[in-house]
Amino acid sequence: MIEILHISAGYKGRNVIKDFSLSIAEGDCILLKGLNGSGKTTLMKALAGLIPLFGGSIAGAERIVMVPTRIPKVKGFTLREFIATSNPNPKEIDGAMQKLGIEDLAGRDISTLSDGQFQKGCIATGLSRRADLLLLDEPTAFLDYKARESVLKILRDIASSGTPIIFSSHDIAAALPFATKVVELPFQMD
Repeated sequence: MIEILHISAGYKGRNVIKDFSLSIAEGDCILLKGLNGSGKTTLMKALAGLIPLFGGSIAGAERIVMVPTRIPKVKGFTLREFIATSNPNPKEIDGAMQKLGIEDLAGRDISTLSDGQFQKGCIATGLSRRADLLLLDEPTAFLDYKARESVLKILRDIASSGTPIIFSSHDIAAALPFATKVVELPFQMD
C-alpha cells in the first residue's frame, strides 16, 4: 500500500496542490482528471520528486517514475537505445519491451515509429526502471482511437500485474473503462 498523506506542492511559492491524500493499492490503475490548470501535472511531478513538496509525505514507495506527455522522437536512436537511457540493464529492457509487445521494434529508429508505438516505448522506459508507482501524464494524447485503446489496456494490465499506475487524461469516456479508481482535482485559484 502506498500512502500519499496531506501533500502540498506548487511553483515559486504558489501552492497548486493543497492537502492532497490518496491510498494506492497493488493493482490500482488510477485516472487523474481535472480541468486544465487544476494541478494534474504538478501533482505527478511532486510525487516523482521532480519538484519539492511544500508539506506532507509519501509512504510505501521508494521508486516513483513519471513518464511526461511529450517526449521528442529524436532521429538516430533505436527504440532499445531510447529505453536504455532510463535503464541500461538489457534484461529489464527486454522484459519491459516484451510486456508492451514492442520487442520487434527494438532496432527501429524512434523517429520512424508511429505515435502509438513510440508511446509504448515511453511507457517501457518507466517499466524498465522497476517503479513502485508509475505516473503517466496524458499517455493517450495525440493517439488515434485504436492506439489509445491499446495503450489504456496495457496500463490496466501493468497495474493488475503489480505496478500501480496513476495516469491523467482529458478523454474521460475512453479512459474510464480501464481505471480502477477516479480521482478528480478541483480547480483552485490563489
